[in-house]
Amino acid sequence: MYHATGFTQDEISELCVMIWQAAAKTGKEPWPPGLGLCKSVVVTLSYLRRNRVQAEIAEAFGVSQPTISRAISAVSPLLERALAGTGADGGRI
Repeated sequence: MYHATGFTQDEISELCVMIWQAAAKTGKEPWPPGLGLCKSVVVTLSYLRRNRVQAEIAEAFGVSQPTISRAISAVSPLLERALAGTGADGGRI
């Protein structure tokens, strides 16, 4: 998974926890329920890192292209907020 996303499985799990906590404060889960949080994070990271075509990602995850688009749109700002709280070495500030 590292080559597709740039993150290890443990790092992705940590990101999911941070995003889940941020979403819990708002009381809503903006990612598509068909993918869930962790797959939505992986989809978004893969899209951002490799600039893969959304239809290709959709095929790999067994969902539609609009679902991938919704996941990327929902997770990108949450991911930005989660990563803004980390230091240059990846550790929490």
